[in-house]
Amino acid sequence: MLPRADHLTHTNVRPPLVPVLPARGLIEPDLDRIVSALARARDSSDAALRDALFDAYAARLHRILIRLWYRSLSGFGCELADLEQELYLVFVELLDNWSGSGSFSAYVHGAVPWRLYDAARRLAPRDRPLGDRPVAAANVDLSQSDAGMVLLLEELALRLSPFERELLLLHVRDGIPLSRIAAQRGASARTMRRAWLRLQQHLRQELASETRATIGQTRQ
Repeated sequence: MLPRADHLTHTNVRPPLVPVLPARGLIEPDLDRIVSALARARDSSDAALRDALFDAYAARLHRILIRLWYRSLSGFGCELADLEQELYLVFVELLDNWSGSGSFSAYVHGAVPWRLYDAARRLAPRDRPLGDRPVAAANVDLSQSDAGMVLLLEELALRLSPFERELLLLHVRDGIPLSRIAAQRGASARTMRRAWLRLQQHLRQELASETRATIGQTRQ
């Protein structure tokens, strides 16, 4: 179990029963409906349910953090332990701000990476030049539709080759500049820009092909 901020944890209240979600892989629709309903019904003063919901997602959130840490978050210069503590605060803020529509899991999975980038920027050493830090793609409060777009992006990436998939997700989803991706892979910035242009062309062709197929089915 991940550590929580002491001032937000209430240990004198028996937590409700909330199913623990798998650390990886897809979440079964029935499980997603259960946790979404609990998150939707939660009162802001219900600390026990808040903590139980966090426990349900803790393993998945930690896996997201570790993946992002080795990809780019470590480049900010902050400590991994600080971001592990930050996970609970991020989850609580997302839970409080959720509109209640759609899937809570989709909302959380789409928003957490962005919030971790913001946390890493905030926790970065003050004496480190800004130019040496990764740049977060945005500092925004993702809505349910934004989280859904992240899931669609990841679904699209599954159709690509391993290199193209990594490039798409790192650059678009995680907001990592092409120059940094090139450095991580030992390639030149020019080579990575060309690869990105080829990938964009490929995606446009796929989109055009699917659009034509959809129009053809509609006319039948």
